[in-house]
Amino acid sequence: MKFQEFFSELKRRHVLKSIIAYLAVSWVLIQIASIVLPAFNAPDYSIKVLIIILSIGLIFWVGFSWIYDLTPEGFQRTEDVLEQEETMRNTNRRLNKVIVGSLFVAVLLLISISFWAGSKWQGGQMEEIEFRVAVMPFEFENPVYADSIYLKTGLTEGLISELSKVDELNVLGLGSSGLLSSEAGPGNLLMLNEIRRTDYFITGEIEKEITNLNINVRLKTSIDGEPIWQKNYKKDFSDIRLLWADVASDLSMAMGISVKPEDAILWSGLRPVKPETYELYLKGKHLLNQATAAEWNRGMGYLEEATNKSPSDPFAWSGLAEGYISLGHGPAPPPDVFPKALAAAKRAIQLDSLNAEGWASLAHYHTYFGWDWQLAEFAFNRANELNPNMAYNHYHRSWYLALFGHMNEAIKEHQRAQELDPFIPLHTAWLAELFRFVGEYDKGLEEVEKVTQMNDRSGFGRLMKGRILIDQGKVEEGLEILKTISQINIAWRYWAYGPSLAQTGRYEEAQKIVDELENAPKTPFGSLCAAIIYGEMGNEDKAIEWLQYEQKHGWYPWIRVYVKNEKLKNDPRFLKLIREMNLPDPSPYKYDPDA
Repeated sequence: MKFQEFFSELKRRHVLKSIIAYLAVSWVLIQIASIVLPAFNAPDYSIKVLIIILSIGLIFWVGFSWIYDLTPEGFQRTEDVLEQEETMRNTNRRLNKVIVGSLFVAVLLLISISFWAGSKWQGGQMEEIEFRVAVMPFEFENPVYADSIYLKTGLTEGLISELSKVDELNVLGLGSSGLLSSEAGPGNLLMLNEIRRTDYFITGEIEKEITNLNINVRLKTSIDGEPIWQKNYKKDFSDIRLLWADVASDLSMAMGISVKPEDAILWSGLRPVKPETYELYLKGKHLLNQATAAEWNRGMGYLEEATNKSPSDPFAWSGLAEGYISLGHGPAPPPDVFPKALAAAKRAIQLDSLNAEGWASLAHYHTYFGWDWQLAEFAFNRANELNPNMAYNHYHRSWYLALFGHMNEAIKEHQRAQELDPFIPLHTAWLAELFRFVGEYDKGLEEVEKVTQMNDRSGFGRLMKGRILIDQGKVEEGLEILKTISQINIAWRYWAYGPSLAQTGRYEEAQKIVDELENAPKTPFGSLCAAIIYGEMGNEDKAIEWLQYEQKHGWYPWIRVYVKNEKLKNDPRFLKLIREMNLPDPSPYKYDPDA
């Protein structure tokens, strides 16, 4: 039978209208079920089961409608009524009534639901649900993997990443949730407050046997309480991302959250991983979170090996890109680190346009080196859409905003980073620096006090405290703090202590520090520090000379906000440097303390 003849036969037998009628009735049933079933605490999968049943029923209905027609005498074989014109017209009218009636009921339901939701909204009863969640590091059951910290942290962060796609959840970073303890003493108010304000705690165990994973997940409402929900999952290691997506979906439903379609889309199309490559990725990411240069180099080696083994793995590329960005922040970054970061970020996005890490790395590249500010803003927003819980992305965007003087927005974004990873000194100490910029010294010192309760090995908190005290006029105390931390971290000697000596009129001591830079091999970081010190000393010519050094450090764009010498800021040579970065000329901060 030719297609045109077949199609005509479908119409003649009322099959097409029967399908439309079936779909219309099914739509009404699903709408009613979505309202009624939750009211009776039906299982979360009830709607899915109904949709599956109706989908299977459609197949049988198509066959039934080909063979039978509904007539005043009941169901009769279609061949027996095809020649009865009046009967065919009646059948056609009945189907039209079913379709129109179903659509009418569906529209009434939609209008009723919308009216109800609108009245709830007007009455203030439709408050947005938002939960604070801490995913505790999962434990390994196998003794052979017990010491594989990279697996424990990496796999746990995999769940955090998938949970972060749910808009209603604020998921703590593992750097902070891993420090939470039910044994926190009264002396650590920071940790006690965090435990009190966390709504849910997620714990679990992982058992790995060759390529198989057996994972037990528990949901608690208190850090040391009994589980209110738990489930066991089994999957091949290659499907780890799919497994975590299932866990995230189930956990969301256990918390009473209906996952939005736009959030669920981010879980669709997740591809399997190559176990060997994924383990290299996890090792690299773990080592990049450590403190020493040797660990960083080993981490980068693992990530480079991952991209070599699996050039089509977007996460290997995005991890490598962020590693390059981190290296670019150091005092002695490799000369080609930022171009490599750009290439890796672009490759990650090309391979997977939903890769939040890739978009974040692209944003960070253009913030610190590429200087395409419009693209940076787009990439920041895209990364936050895909994963709103990446604390480090909010941190970098905060400094992007500060670069343009948008201080209210910058502070708010920094506070978001702090909220997501409250025990990371970086997110709190540098927030104090933003408060210093706008003269909110008491607020800055409050943040510094929080840092004292953390493991601040880099001296971030003391760095900010020293600078704030100097701005407050407590010069001797502030300089002593900066001098002390300069012995811990030599970079602070040139970035903070030297400029502060010049700022407070200690030109002779400041000159000794800048002489160290003059006599050392030129580096992007050293050149930037020398320029800042000379600017504070009032030597505009030397400041410009150092700023014109060909290689630029990642912090170079912030000369727009860190240079305080008004004469230098209005120097045509300085303005030329600013404009070469596509930045607006220096201007006062935009800040409203009451906003």
